Amino acid sequence: MVPNILVKSYRESVMRLGRFVENLFDRSVYALMNRDSGMAKKVIADDKIADEMRDELVEKSVCLIGEYAPVGRHLVEISRGVILANTLEMIGDRAKSIASNTTQLIKEPALKPLVDLPKMASTAEEMIRTSLSVYMDRSNSSEIDKLLKMEEYVDVLNVAIEDELKLYMMQSPKNVARAMRLIFISRDIEEVADLCLKVLSNVRSNSEV
Repeated sequence: MVPNILVKSYRESVMRLGRFVENLFDRSVYALMNRDSGMAKKVIADDKIADEMRDELVEKSVCLIGEYAPVGRHLVEISRGVILANTLEMIGDRAKSIASNTTQLIKEPALKPLVDLPKMASTAEEMIRTSLSVYMDRSNSSEIDKLLKMEEYVDVLNVAIEDELKLYMMQSPKNVARAMRLIFISRDIEEVADLCLKVLSNVRSNSEV
């Protein structure tokens, strides 16, 4: 049996990755809204740290399973932790993608004021925080419905943003490159929201064991 103190330490490691990725996404959105090239480049560089943290968690999982041959809840906790770590790392990748597109966008004048995109990003930021909160406190089932509604809201905004940007592309070929980058960013944010639901699904499956 894995000592409880090691299981607790393992969960704390998962949360450290979660908080780091949350901060990575927050900074990518800040860089976009403030046209901050330096911040965007820092996000791109720091994504490697998220990769390393994920790799360390996987290695820790292998060591725990190899040394203690856990069964039952402890085995589920560890195996789900690997899945969760990979999901969080993918959120980090989306943050890197947002930052990469931002570095290109700010080389030209803004195509349009960003109205719905900040709302979408703010909702996704809240979803990351909420999903991590549910991971730490699995009795907090009231947050589950909240997450589902936020994900639906993000989907609606994503469709609206794409529809509006397609109109800009139809108006002039000069708008196409900037509009496409904003569409890519919108899709990245929408994927972050979807990944938060994967975190939730992981936690719920874990709780049912």
